[in-house]
Amino acid sequence: MEVNIVVGDIVKVVVDRPLGSYHPKHKDMYYPINYGYIEGIIAPDGEEQDAT
Repeated sequence: MEVNIVVGDIVKVVVDRPLGSYHPKHKDMYYPINYGYIEGIIAPDGEEQDAT
């Protein structure tokens, strides 16, 4: 498994679920905070790294 170290780095976060929104598929899932991902950083689940 490759590990990308970004501690202390400046990264770009794409907010795809802004504060106060609902999940597009699971309408009962409310986002009380901004939620998104970091482009180009792949998490262990194979998706781009989540960011809040």
